[in-house]
Amino acid sequence: MIPRYKILAGETQMMQTWMKTLTVFLVLGFASPALAAGNHYVGAGMGAFSLDNGLNSDTVFGGYFILGHHFNEYFSAEIRLGGTASSGDGDAVIAQAKQRMDFVAHYMKPQITIAEDLTLYGLGGFAVVRGTYQAPGKSRQSKTRISYAFGGGLNYQASDDYSMDVEFTHMLSKADNKAATINGNYRGLEANSFTASVQYHF
Repeated sequence: MIPRYKILAGETQMMQTWMKTLTVFLVLGFASPALAAGNHYVGAGMGAFSLDNGLNSDTVFGGYFILGHHFNEYFSAEIRLGGTASSGDGDAVIAQAKQRMDFVAHYMKPQITIAEDLTLYGLGGFAVVRGTYQAPGKSRQSKTRISYAFGGGLNYQASDDYSMDVEFTHMLSKADNKAATINGNYRGLEANSFTASVQYHF
């Protein structure tokens, strides 16, 4: 059984990572004359997240907040803070294992206009992902991993102030969980997502 203080320590560590990331972004984004040449944007997205622990996968609902800076027509950068619902919370007759994740993702965002108001973009960077897993009748376990993150999507500029994205992203490599050890030595997860988001530019 994992002591409660270790679970709380993991949650505290993730929150500290989020706060440090947000602080750095705000300081650089709003104080740097170089970055001030572009424009900032904030937004929110939601959609389907596929969580794969190496033994099985679950598709759950998830969402995220976006803090971004648009340097020019070819390049932006973003920080995203998000999380998912827990799998296995339905009305199944047989109890199922539950897993979910929280993440902070840092992306470089190259982009190219393909039509009026339509932009194709890529995402490349890294993510800090905290996955949790709880088998029926077992204690909850968590694992925080840092790894690459990438994806791509299509942006529609609805107006000068608002835009919308549809995209696919991938975070982390496949987790090396084993059936014999996952209940005592959980090693995290791999995640794919298909989401839509809305941004406000200022």
